[in-house]
Amino acid sequence: MDESADKGLILIGEGSIIPKLSDVGRIIVSGYDTDLPIDDVETALRNHFSCCGIITNICIPFVSFGDETLRRRGYIYFLGEGAVDKALQLNGVDVGGWKVSVKAYPFPKNANNEVEIEVEGFDTSLHEILIESALISHFSSYGKLKDVMFFDGIAVAYLYGKDVADKVTELNGSNMGGRILDVRVISKPRITLFHRYLRCGPSCVRRGTTDAAIPTSSLILEDKSFKKKKKRKLSVVSFKLSLRRRRRDKKGK
Repeated sequence: MDESADKGLILIGEGSIIPKLSDVGRIIVSGYDTDLPIDDVETALRNHFSCCGIITNICIPFVSFGDETLRRRGYIYFLGEGAVDKALQLNGVDVGGWKVSVKAYPFPKNANNEVEIEVEGFDTSLHEILIESALISHFSSYGKLKDVMFFDGIAVAYLYGKDVADKVTELNGSNMGGRILDVRVISKPRITLFHRYLRCGPSCVRRGTTDAAIPTSSLILEDKSFKKKKKRKLSVVSFKLSLRRRRRDKKGK
């Protein structure tokens, strides 16, 4: 198995970064004048915190749609181990006439306990029920495999278990019924590099993270032969899985 699987990030397709929990962090910032233009605030924050790590997203929400008044709190996401600790040291520092207030905004404790994966390499001549049963058993030492879906010899599913988001790649290259499995991470639903907020301004556009800004040694690159048609199908399957998971979560509440 490739040793780079444990080095950090996973880059799939064109610029989609899937980080390890230890490689991503986020903070809440305040103290800026809410009447300032959003670009001015973003630029000031980006310049102030760029020394802490790679800034993947700065989200400064508006009070409401059509109102350019800023909310009192903004969000900054970092890529790089220890970035949050460095950012906290800048609390209270003057930023062009105003003092920035910094608070840690940790991910949920269970953020690492869910991962969406795709599996390839199993015996496709078997019935899907048998394949699903074998996969559930094969992944059982890592967690519970749920919402398994099949297409074109690929299984896509969610896996739930303690720190499974970081551990699941250990099964890449493992043997199941005499077949070598190819296990890939599609997403880590609870670990993100961007703030999920509908009323953010233009600063929430996903900019600031480029392939060139991230060390190649910390990436696992998807094979470029991964076809667009296959990617489109994966997107559809992932969407269906996401809907199924949300419905199940609602029933459980």
